[in-house]
Amino acid sequence: MNRLDNRVTTVLLSMMLGLTILTCLCYATIYIQPNVPFNPLSPNRATLAAETAVALQQAGIPPAQIATPDLSYPPTWTPTPTGTPFPTKTPTDTRTPTPTRTPTPTRTPTPTKTFTPTPVPPPPTKTPTPTPYPYYVASHSSENNCADIGLKGTVNGVDGLPKAGVQIQYGEVGVAGSRFSTTTDANGRYGALLLPGSNKSAAKRSHTWYAYIVENGQQVSEQFQFTTDPIYADNPSYCSGIDPDEERDEFLDKGCLLDPCKSRDSVQIKVINWQQRNID
Repeated sequence: MNRLDNRVTTVLLSMMLGLTILTCLCYATIYIQPNVPFNPLSPNRATLAAETAVALQQAGIPPAQIATPDLSYPPTWTPTPTGTPFPTKTPTDTRTPTPTRTPTPTRTPTPTKTFTPTPVPPPPTKTPTPTPYPYYVASHSSENNCADIGLKGTVNGVDGLPKAGVQIQYGEVGVAGSRFSTTTDANGRYGALLLPGSNKSAAKRSHTWYAYIVENGQQVSEQFQFTTDPIYADNPSYCSGIDPDEERDEFLDKGCLLDPCKSRDSVQIKVINWQQRNID
């Protein structure tokens, strides 16, 4: 409420100040130019009124019968009539309109082929490394023999010394029930007869064998396979009448085979040496 009263007061004071300034301006103007139209007491009007009154008195006309002239403007002022303007002529547009240029159609951009990233393949499944057997074949060799087909060798411990009481299991590959075993002696040596020379029918052909070490009924080495050669040549009966030492060319020309047990490359005895692995 107080704010409203303050505003009203301010407005009233402004109006009074404005009227005061306007009044002062009017009086200043009249003082400087007494004959302004809005001055009711201008000298020109007073002079005209006095001259009119004197003229009437000299003519003997009572002042009451004479209309008081309108002294709002000087008697000699005639308003100048305002000229009526002629209608303005609308110019005729003789300019040939420039044809609107048809915009060139915007070329549709060729869509860029979006590169589809190749999904990263999952990491390969790590194949667990198999635990190596405690024993492995350290070395192997062969010997020729004209009597029997057999197997022999040694087994050494981790310290490299011969190991006694180690069981070696062996047999012929592909023959059902062919499973035998032998054990190392105090010097770590073992031996086994695979095929006696007295079995001539079997000793006339090659055989494939296997061998591995067993502990507590479990295989503790890889299975090692080897092939033995025949002891006797499987020759026709007529070959027995030809001496291969004296008539070698004739013996071979007739398709006879030399005695395999007498060849240095012939394998009748297989030597396999085993070594215990240090797993720690």
